Amino acid sequence: MSENNYSHSVVRISVRWIAALILCLVALPLLGDEMPVPQQDDLPGSKISRQEVFTGGALWGLINGGADLYFEYGFDRMILQEISWQGEEFRLELYRMTSPLSAFGIFSVSVHGCIEGGPSSTGDCLNRYQHQLYSGNYYLSLINYSGTTKARELAVEISDIIFSLIGEERISLPGIFNHEVFRGSVDQVKIVMGMLGLQNILPGEASLFEGIDDYLIWYLVHDTGEQKNDIMIVERKERWQGEFPGIAGERLQKAGYSIKGYEQGLLAVRAANGSEKSEDLIDLILSVDR
Repeated sequence: MSENNYSHSVVRISVRWIAALILCLVALPLLGDEMPVPQQDDLPGSKISRQEVFTGGALWGLINGGADLYFEYGFDRMILQEISWQGEEFRLELYRMTSPLSAFGIFSVSVHGCIEGGPSSTGDCLNRYQHQLYSGNYYLSLINYSGTTKARELAVEISDIIFSLIGEERISLPGIFNHEVFRGSVDQVKIVMGMLGLQNILPGEASLFEGIDDYLIWYLVHDTGEQKNDIMIVERKERWQGEFPGIAGERLQKAGYSIKGYEQGLLAVRAANGSEKSEDLIDLILSVDR
């Protein structure tokens, strides 16, 4: 072999090795980005007619205005499947959020009309047309189009497959919600993580948080039958950022809330009927061993 031919062979081999190395480097992250969804073999006789992964701004193209709320809570990626199984049609959307708190947050503001399950106690919510759950960084919305008992049962089977792939990881609610006074209502706890969340869950309070960034609100409407109370725990998304700005407490007090410090945040309680009993309720719920 001439020296010139040898050089060309070395170049060709080098190019192949470089190309192979690039493919490996590209493929490695993809392995970690696989989403835990069922395949057709997991659902005998099923057909998955559509499967797409959405990252970044691509989510706007799918759900348009609704995407902003997911970004506020911490969106990473979503996989969409359309499934036909045993004569029923399903639309599966599995969202991977940036943290378990983000996953619970978007789940808490999305659930409605639960026939079975409890958002905080069981981590899932089943209504006639939808099964929703969260675990770890994941939030699942699984829609059936018929609303039949059979469709709901099949939806739970599909969800169980996903749950088995994800594993169980639940967040812990703030300790005060362990108080017996909240028994029966704790499943209504919601997390607000920004202005869009406020406008959806607490539209009347949105102006109180203007100009304040990086906050997280645990919100519960506590109804005793005799009195309805709005209860908030307001804190930083990241606790290392320090105590919550005093201006938030001032604004909440002007809006009729009773305020007490709670860990690095604020506990705010307001009785819907303007009763002065909100101060007593604060002292009661802070008495729980947390």
